[in-house]
Amino acid sequence: MSRPAGRRLTPLQTLVIGQILIGTASWAALIAVQTKASYELHQQALFLAAVAMAWGAPTILLSPLVGKTIDSRGPRTVGIAATLLSAAASLGLVLTDGPALLWSMTLLSGIARAFAQPAADAMPSWLPGPAEHVKSSVWLGFATSIPMIAGPALAATLVATSGTASAFTANAIAFLLGGSVFLLLRPHRTPAGGESKDTPATDGQRGGMRALLAHPGLRVTITLTLIVWISYGALTPLEILYIKSVLHEPAGTFATIEMVFGAGLLTATLLIARYTSLLARRFLLPFSVLMVGAGQVLYSASHSLTFAYLGVGLWGLAAGLFGPACRLSLLQNTPTAQHGRAMALWRAVQSFGNLAPPTVAGVAAHFAGIQPTIVAIGSLVVITGAVACTLTRSRPAAKTPVPSATSAPQPEKV
Repeated sequence: MSRPAGRRLTPLQTLVIGQILIGTASWAALIAVQTKASYELHQQALFLAAVAMAWGAPTILLSPLVGKTIDSRGPRTVGIAATLLSAAASLGLVLTDGPALLWSMTLLSGIARAFAQPAADAMPSWLPGPAEHVKSSVWLGFATSIPMIAGPALAATLVATSGTASAFTANAIAFLLGGSVFLLLRPHRTPAGGESKDTPATDGQRGGMRALLAHPGLRVTITLTLIVWISYGALTPLEILYIKSVLHEPAGTFATIEMVFGAGLLTATLLIARYTSLLARRFLLPFSVLMVGAGQVLYSASHSLTFAYLGVGLWGLAAGLFGPACRLSLLQNTPTAQHGRAMALWRAVQSFGNLAPPTVAGVAAHFAGIQPTIVAIGSLVVITGAVACTLTRSRPAAKTPVPSATSAPQPEKV
């Protein structure tokens, strides 16, 4: 049945659009900064490493503060402030004329990103109506996947046609449009199912990250996230070297490989959107980890380009399943009033995976070779997924607690 003409977007649909805009602008900003540093300011690898740290480290270092702020002030307020700061940083990048100022504006952008992403992740728990964790996990997973493709494509197109200044200006506009989505939403003053002024918080809800990690299910989810994202980060600098030195393919093949990975991501989103019951199965999370590792091994274990395409397609499909399954597990294993902390921790673990492992992987590849290093990393993920699958099958299913009702919630005020 087609949607009636004139029907308004739901709050979740509106949030997904905003998350796509914010994520696309964030990825595009990183590509544009790296381009400006390399081609306009003529900086070398050490400075580019410092840029990567400025962009990703705030998400790790500020995680406890970010989560506490979102849970206490609400994701709407935090999201508006963070996207305004992101837009200001993008406009500041237009005016940069030296490496020190470029790094400073990148750090400001990284700080804003550390707050903006978890705010959008936590927002569904604060929306009016019953909590729809499965649906929100599906579509926010889609909103996270799209920018990984759209952001670099947008930045590359604008830089090639009209320079980095136009890319930074477009990023600022995208951040403002994404931030305006928070203005359109009217969330509860407290998260749906969380404590109200008439319901005292439990010790676990009052606690910080240590109390949050007391739940075994959450610890498993965070551990799996860490392993998978370490593999992502470790393989980032090795992929193009593998294509060049092992497969002996031209640079254009790398772009095609990335497109196949993106197609796998989108296929996974369509699959779980059509069959949402898959996401509710607790076996999906460890199985998706197993698939990630299998895809990485298939991608790199031979000298065949065909197997590389098959492997990276499976890897993309698995990654598209892993993200939503991970998010749903975090929401179900965390008190509703601490969803901001959970999302901030999740993003911090992802950022750690992107920052620390590339250096270690580069050293390992130098001594052991590119192909053996990639195969070893993928095999580690396979083993982790297999162990998690075994533990999941042997453990009885845990019942998800039904959120307690709150007294009539009031709209959050900015």
